[in-house]
Amino acid sequence: MHTNMPRRISKVIPSFLLITLLLSTQFASASSPDELALDPKGSTVKFFCESFLHNFHGETREISGNAIVSSESAPPIQNATLHFKLGTMTTFIKDRDAKMYEWLKVNANPEAVFQLQAVKLIGGDDKTADSRHPGEFHVTGVLTLNGVAQPLEGTAKGWREKDRLIVSGEALLDTLKFGLPQIRMAVLTVGTNVKTAYTFSFILPPGYAGH
Repeated sequence: MHTNMPRRISKVIPSFLLITLLLSTQFASASSPDELALDPKGSTVKFFCESFLHNFHGETREISGNAIVSSESAPPIQNATLHFKLGTMTTFIKDRDAKMYEWLKVNANPEAVFQLQAVKLIGGDDKTADSRHPGEFHVTGVLTLNGVAQPLEGTAKGWREKDRLIVSGEALLDTLKFGLPQIRMAVLTVGTNVKTAYTFSFILPPGYAGH
């Protein structure tokens, strides 16, 4: 039997985080590495689910990935990949988590993967963006969850903090599109849309710190 927990797929949302990297158009004229690694300690993905009787929330505890920098693109980051370990998701209740893992078929599909395919600046200045004046981007990509790939698009805000590029935003995911059935029990029905809130941090090379 399944519980509301499944909604974590929302972590997928974190996909949009990559847009943050776009903020640094300075990459276009610098000799930085081709890849920027995700800082797992500075990255979070939280999800919120609605169900009859009570709502609940959770978070993803293991995320990895990188973004590709290209001096020929504007913004300079148009491609990135994020991996989400579904078996590390938690709703802070052990029994509920166990049912969530079953619902997500973690043994067969242990990861959700988001592949960023395009980014476009739609507000702010990606060259000078900071936490008070972040850049705003429209991003598109593909999220693979439960072995099902679905296109995703949305907006996110990004800025730079010393030696990190930060991206933050919210997203709403429809779990039915990934072949995950709605949870229905005797006195419990869980909504199929999962709201997610994410913050992702990417590591800049030493030469960029303080600039």
